[in-house]
Amino acid sequence: MRFGLNQSGFPADDLETTCEILSAAGYDGIEPNLERGGPLTTDAGRREVAATIADYGLEVPAISTIEHWEYPLSSSEDERREVGMELAKNMIDAAVALDAENVLIVPAVIEDGREYDLGYDQAVESVRELAGYAEARDVTLALENVQNNFLPSPTEFEAFLEEVSEAGPVAAYFDVGNALRSGLPSRWLATLQGQISRIHVKDWLVDNHRVTYPPQGDVDWERVRETLSEIEYDGWITAEVPAYPSFPERMPVDVLETMRFLFGDGGERA
Repeated sequence: MRFGLNQSGFPADDLETTCEILSAAGYDGIEPNLERGGPLTTDAGRREVAATIADYGLEVPAISTIEHWEYPLSSSEDERREVGMELAKNMIDAAVALDAENVLIVPAVIEDGREYDLGYDQAVESVRELAGYAEARDVTLALENVQNNFLPSPTEFEAFLEEVSEAGPVAAYFDVGNALRSGLPSRWLATLQGQISRIHVKDWLVDNHRVTYPPQGDVDWERVRETLSEIEYDGWITAEVPAYPSFPERMPVDVLETMRFLFGDGGERA
């Protein structure tokens, strides 16, 4: 296994300090979020980010974003969808610049009042177009299971992957904590085995309805670990958890120790 940290838990506002902390802690990678108008949307910004990450011996397992919640790829509003598509293409271009093989895509957000079938069809069209764009750049679209009122079961998720994969490289970005909110993570893993490109880890408190740190919630981590072994997954595992309110620089250290305990020591750093 190789271990990374998503930007949701970055311990500092500036990238260099974050990279310094993650490198010193022993992380293999860092997963930045693309923001509208941010550095990952320009060639100069991408070069600067790539240089900073490389200076600390880190790699980029994927590019992620939270922008697709505001600009869904399934939106019935052409302008919002077009912005979402442009952001996704920026993510793919950023992945090329940062030597990331994957981009994390939320394929749809089905809003209250939106007909599910119409949103589904729009998501299929959007993902197929992006898959073609990604294929030309040797990047994989990794679709994440999230709380978006879309594809709530692993069988539905698998069927969607099959429907769009003919257009280009598409895989699953499996989130353990999100899966607990709509079923058993071990069932998701078993169903999607062979189609999982990246994994996010967080825990989930069922009674309190909130995210927490592994293994402080209700995920059966022993069963998750067993299933990962059964399906022979040996790729990137990236923590997607918030920074500590106090001493945020401690969170990456603590979480990496936990991930190593759960999943092994990981590969050697370059």
